[in-house]
This record gives sequence, C-alpha cells and structure tokens, in this order.
Amino acid sequence: MVALTGLAVTVEAYWRLPCSLIQTGRIDPVINPGMISPHVHKIVGASNINPNSTYDTLQTAGCTSCSIQADKSAYWAPQLYYNHPNGTYEEVGNSGMTVYYLGRGDNRTNAIPFPPGFRMSSGDNFARSFNYTAKTYLETRPIADRVTFACLDYNHPTPEHSGLNQTKCPDGLRAQVHFQSCWNGKDLYVDDNSQRHVAYMSGIDNGVCPPTHPVQLLHLFFEVLYSMDSVTQSDGGHFTFSNGDPTGYGWHGVFINGWDIPTLTSAIKTCAYNEGSDGNIGACPVLQASVDDNYDTTCPPRAQLINEPTRGLIAAMPGCNVQTFGPEPATDDTQFCPPGSPLPSINKIDTSKTPKPVTVRAVGAYQSLGCYTDNNTYGRALNGPRFSDTKNMTVENCVTFCENKNFAFAGLEYAQECYCGRSLSFGSKACDAQSCNMPCKGNSSQVCGAGGELSVYQKGGKARRAASLE
Repeated sequence: MVALTGLAVTVEAYWRLPCSLIQTGRIDPVINPGMISPHVHKIVGASNINPNSTYDTLQTAGCTSCSIQADKSAYWAPQLYYNHPNGTYEEVGNSGMTVYYLGRGDNRTNAIPFPPGFRMSSGDNFARSFNYTAKTYLETRPIADRVTFACLDYNHPTPEHSGLNQTKCPDGLRAQVHFQSCWNGKDLYVDDNSQRHVAYMSGIDNGVCPPTHPVQLLHLFFEVLYSMDSVTQSDGGHFTFSNGDPTGYGWHGVFINGWDIPTLTSAIKTCAYNEGSDGNIGACPVLQASVDDNYDTTCPPRAQLINEPTRGLIAAMPGCNVQTFGPEPATDDTQFCPPGSPLPSINKIDTSKTPKPVTVRAVGAYQSLGCYTDNNTYGRALNGPRFSDTKNMTVENCVTFCENKNFAFAGLEYAQECYCGRSLSFGSKACDAQSCNMPCKGNSSQVCGAGGELSVYQKGGKARRAASLE
C-alpha cells in the first residue's frame, strides 16, 4: 500500500526494498548524534549502525540487512511495547520493514539521488493528537497525514487511520510514514532537527514542491509491521511506543543515506519511472546486480549495542520516557533523562564483514558431490526420509540423520531442509557450484543448498563426479 487515503490514484512506478532487523536499541545518529537516544528504535540496513554513524562510516559496513547490497543506508522507527497492568513492558514482535522508493511528484523526471551525507526524519516525536493546523504547500493536506496505520484483518478489512486506536489486528498492525521529497538544494541536514532542509510535496505523496525547496527527490515511504498477537492483550494493558507515546501520533521514521551514488543515480534514470514493474527489484537490472536474496541470513541481527534490556518482557521502558496521552504535545522533560542520570554502557561496534558461506567438503565418510538440481520432471532428487529445521540445520546434522537411517545420499536445500536417498533421481543434474549459496540456518559459515538446488553428499563419493550418480 503506497498511497494516502483520499489522494488521487496515480500510476505506480517504484521499487520495493525488503529489509530485516539489524539492531535494536537507543540509537539515532540523525536526531541524537554521538549520544544515546532517548528511546528505543528498530533499525534495518547497514550492519555497523551506531550513534556516530555517517555516510562514510556506513560505506565500511560488512553487510546490509536490506536486499540491495549497494544500499548501505540505515532506516529506523520506534519500538512498540505492551504495557501490562503490573507495570512491566513486553516487546511487540517485529522483524524489519519494507522501504519504498517511488517516482512521484509533478517534477519526478528531474529527481536527483540523495547526496552523500543526506539524512532526514518524518513524523513528530512529541505529537499526541492529530494536528489539523499545519498544512503542506498550497494548503493541500494536513502534514499529519504523513503517518497512518493499517489494522490488518484479511477476513474483515478496515480503512487506514491516524493514531493507535485499533489494536485487535489478527494479521498485524502496519505503521507507515511518507517522507519529504523536496530539498532546498544546499543543506544535507540542519542541526536543530527542524527538518527545514526538506519539505513535503503539496499532496505529501505527490504534487509540487514549494519554491523554497525546489529540488525533487525520490519519494521515500516506510511500512513497519508489528505482530500484535505476539503478546496477550487480555489483562487490560495497553500498547505504547518506546517514546512514551500510547496515541500513535508521535510515531516517526528516520533515514540516513548510505547508497552507492552511481547505482542510485542509474536506478533513478532507468527504474524509478518504470510503470508496471509492481515494485519488483528484478525488473531493474542495475539494482538486481547487487541483490542478495538471502539478506536476512547473510546479514543477521547484530548483538545489541546499547547495554540495557529492550527485548522480551522488561521491568521498565528504556530511557526516562513518561507516557503522555495528549492531546497536548509531549515535552522535553517527559522524553529526556535529567542531567547526571546514569547511562548504559555501549558495547563494541560490529565492524566485521559477514563471510560468504562455503561448502563443507566432507563429514565423516560422506563426501561433497557439489550442487545438483531438485524438483525436476522426475520428482525430488532424493526420495527418502526428510526433515526441516528453521534454527539448527547444519551439514553435520543432515548427514548424521541420513546415515542413521542407512541412506548413502544426503542433500540440503533452502538453508533448512534435509533430504535422504539411495541415489539421485535420473532428472537431477549437476549445476554450477555457485548456485548453492544459502547459509545453513544453524551455521551461517556453511552452504545448505538454495531454492531448487541441493548441496549433495554421498557416502564414499568423490567430489563433483556426476558419473558416479548415474
């Protein structure tokens, strides 16, 4: 969903960037650079994100938890908690976000890439009610329309809405925010956090830029899905965001640019106005060239940087945030700790590069035969016993399973599936070793096949000799 309720329907031209979680904690190098942020964020993107992150440091990240590896940007939004009546707080499940890059605006064909060092935030952290007064250029829309929520119930759909007023959402609560797409052309950021270096288009997600901000940028849009059913709501508690906001009007998103500029420039020219692509990155060759389909396993969440409890069930909300229910805005004294308050320690920043998984050559008497196709016209390549393990699958576990059942062949597929057999089926063929590239769920340094390809092992076999299989 990428259009504001009530706006005119426009032709979709965009790409959709899926991202998994990389870090959780009080980190915000845009609003609170060099310090611990007042509230907890869920962060996706560059693996080395930290309070001091800049464009240059993001370029050195070992990986990104977003699918396009040429994008070392970072994106974040507040964590959602459930406040139980006994005063404890429980983390609401969330595994990442989807970021949309849209070719929008009357001047969209002249849009430029985000420059190095560019960053921005959208949404008002202090808002606790809908602001009908502040309007976009030409008085077209309330700026508060930038943030909306969708309470997802696929059996009984309901309209999108403002505020956190619907929480019985069996298919999740989707929070979404539109960013400013007009730039003043000179300031990469402004230190007072006013965001006056950027402005919204007249229709927020479309329209014209004001004369004060004439430079058209790509339109950025976040979708963040919170799993409301991950907590039990029957005890009479309520939901609140990590900034002390139980209303939802203070929800916001933050972006710091980390793109490879030539890649983004080419993508804008060739793909941002590619009507009919339905957001598919595969329809944009310059983006597809750096896609890692296994981004969530090759760049998994990093150890928490800020050393304090934020996950699961916790005794208190991190920081000194006081819940404020509005309609008046929250104030600094409800967001920030008093001077001299103890601060949590900061753990070592993860600057490691995530190594690509490698093929295990042998496990006991079982030798690697390489990568072979599966699911052909003759059925499965290995037709014996099988099992799947989404957390602990390794080459050793699969080989041991097949050996204990007296099968000479073992094969691993899709990072988590193990198959056994007496022989490979007639239709299975050897393929390029690079085709098997998914890291095992239980050991990311090992290859466990891919989608439709098996990492095959044979007892007493000889590596890469297909003749021994026929």
